[in-house]
Amino acid sequence: MNDDHRSAGPSGDPDAASWVVRLERHPGDADVRREFEAWLAADPSHGPAWAAVSGAWDRLGGLRDDPEILAARAAVAAELEAERRGAHLPWAAGIAAVMVTGAALLGYGAWREGPSSDAPTQIAATETLAVYRTDVGGRRTVVLEDGSKVTLNTDTEVRLTGWGEGRDLTLVRGEAYFEVSKDPKRPFVVTAGGRTVTALGTAFDVRLEPRRWSVSLVEGKVRVVADTGQVDLAPGDHLVQDGGGPWTVEKRDLDKLTSWRDGSLVFENRPLGVIVEEMNRYSARKIEVTDPALAAQPLSGRFKSGDTAGFVAMLEAYGLARAHSSSAGTIELHPIISE
Repeated sequence: MNDDHRSAGPSGDPDAASWVVRLERHPGDADVRREFEAWLAADPSHGPAWAAVSGAWDRLGGLRDDPEILAARAAVAAELEAERRGAHLPWAAGIAAVMVTGAALLGYGAWREGPSSDAPTQIAATETLAVYRTDVGGRRTVVLEDGSKVTLNTDTEVRLTGWGEGRDLTLVRGEAYFEVSKDPKRPFVVTAGGRTVTALGTAFDVRLEPRRWSVSLVEGKVRVVADTGQVDLAPGDHLVQDGGGPWTVEKRDLDKLTSWRDGSLVFENRPLGVIVEEMNRYSARKIEVTDPALAAQPLSGRFKSGDTAGFVAMLEAYGLARAHSSSAGTIELHPIISE
């Protein structure tokens, strides 16, 4: 019998508690992660259910060496061994025992359910209901309980921090595209770097970098608020702020700005250095332009995100640059010297 036997609820899907155990036992298993994400996407109720269970588990972080916690986990380990010998392992009961013990020690007293459409729970802004991440070069779409969609770009982290009278998310790093289901009574608020973007029903992109942040509004209306003031954006507006400087808002071709959603990057008359910087976001192997004049050379085109080798090969094929792989694994671009 497989050592990842999982209990099932009425619908036949693995329950949330089972997935907490399975993900903890196989933290680096890509197949398990894909199965988990498929389970999340299969039913809108799975995300909040898993968030409630995993959130309770995370709150035990500082207590995992406590004798009572260790005893409870030892009991689960014994049941695992029994299952390997052919006995049924009650996953939900095992992990619930660990969580209830920790909850009592923490003073929570009772199990608190996650948000549901029937009885939404107001969550403190400091708590995290769920965390969604992508690796470098990754892309992922998450469907929230209300039907809103969040598409994460490369190396991005988004946290669901409140679900009740409001819908609150935090962009920790990277870039995400939000497609918000309309609900006038429940504003949809994205916090990024201390600023907030509030919408009722709209589609917009938020990007957060160490020294820059931006908001691109595709449809609807959003309000951006920071310590320095607020501004309402209209469709086609692209707001950018460098460091602590003033905001600038301009009209941009947002199809190009958000083309990353279909795996492509579109540039029109942009300096090669800027294009290389963007391409580097999607690959562990980096490109470096060694010559300032070459970096300033304008270029237009549509390129596949993450295809570093293909991009460099194109530059060489068109006689735009000469590539050299350094010992550190970086691809250096040099000017083509005419003889």
